[in-house]
Amino acid sequence: MRSKRKFVWMLSLLLTLTFLLAACSGGNGSGTETNNGGNSATGTSTDNAAETEAPPENKTPVTLKLISWSDSYGELYDMFNKKYPWITIEQIPVNAQPIMEIIASLEAAGTPADLTWIDSDLISFDQNGLLEDLTPYIEQDPTFNSIELPDGFFDTMTWKGKKLAVPFVDVPMWILVNKDLLAKHGIEMPSNDWTYDEFREIAKQLTDPQAGEYGLTTQPEFQMRLLSMKAIADGHAANIHYLNEDLTQSVMHTPDVMDDVRWLADFVWKDGSMQSNAAATESGDVTREFINGKTGFAIGGDWVLPTLKKEAKFEWDVLPFPRGKVSQPGYSIYGPLSLISGSQHKEEAFLWISFQFSKEAQKWKIDQGANASVIDQELLDYYDQTPMWEGKNKEAVKIAKENAKIQPGATIPAFGEYNWNNIMNDIIFNGDDINRIIPETEAWNKRTLELREELGG
Repeated sequence: MRSKRKFVWMLSLLLTLTFLLAACSGGNGSGTETNNGGNSATGTSTDNAAETEAPPENKTPVTLKLISWSDSYGELYDMFNKKYPWITIEQIPVNAQPIMEIIASLEAAGTPADLTWIDSDLISFDQNGLLEDLTPYIEQDPTFNSIELPDGFFDTMTWKGKKLAVPFVDVPMWILVNKDLLAKHGIEMPSNDWTYDEFREIAKQLTDPQAGEYGLTTQPEFQMRLLSMKAIADGHAANIHYLNEDLTQSVMHTPDVMDDVRWLADFVWKDGSMQSNAAATESGDVTREFINGKTGFAIGGDWVLPTLKKEAKFEWDVLPFPRGKVSQPGYSIYGPLSLISGSQHKEEAFLWISFQFSKEAQKWKIDQGANASVIDQELLDYYDQTPMWEGKNKEAVKIAKENAKIQPGATIPAFGEYNWNNIMNDIIFNGDDINRIIPETEAWNKRTLELREELGG
């Protein structure tokens, strides 16, 4: 209730400043900025754009305001505009401002936004009445009714029976491999069904402190992604972030998971194959970045690929997360995309949502290093055709897609209060007491159940 009162108060305040906001609203993302592909975000056509759909007679031109923190989708905006010539996309940049505040500002200025990426939990947005339930739109949409989606596709986007978002992008993660460092130590590229034991052993073999070389990059992603995956792979947890099957409780404080934490901490404090935060700082932070070529393994997603392809001075490749005792899960992040309830162009805005699941949009996302969300043989075959993975371990990319577990959190009560990340960083990289895990996990388990009951979820 406190957040709702805050939102209403903020909106009232902004309404008193409407004339000021209206005067400057055009400066917050004019839709003409150039993206990394050199295309304008105003909707000029591209060679690989979708087939044009003839607009209905007397169709009024519409500009959709999309709140997002990335300006790299201009080419996709152009493809959409080619298909729907009367609709253009104007990106509203976030610029580190909370998205709820941006929505309120635009509402107050009389220029409401239509679509938004989500920067926090969906429950808060729903409590403030900001999001449209997508269920009736999806049920009637020809695209959604003609495609196959993975089981549980909307699970992390649904609250109280309402589909509050769709995954705008499916971001996979892989183990990045420095093949030159492997070759230097006479180690062959591991197979795609490698194990966590092999991973640890190779990391030790690659470590040469005198040369400033280490098996693993000093990056929090190893505890954020790999450690969570190992717990699932060995049967110690059901979901990412050590959550149980129905995402209602954490098992982070159980003996098996705590043994997993000790396993990763040993890379730093026993094996020496990954530097601690202090050691990395003392040695000039070289081992914090895989691109420096001084580490054998790192964890990466699509965002690292452009830099690696342009700047890496060594041969690199990717592997799926290793195989555990019971399975070989991968890690994937969904980027939530929502239709704002205050939109004045909901029909057109949903066309943008639907367009994300067309083959042309799905192929474009594969070209950027993301996963295809739609289950389709043509899209699966496209992984072998895209220039993004030319000369790389394409089978690993497919395995990562097929085995992916989805990062939860968007519809888990009090997830923002779940302190798993800071605890693990402190234990793994700073040597903190592992027993901190027990009381903090017990406290959060109690808190999330209480809030779930309060919210009626």
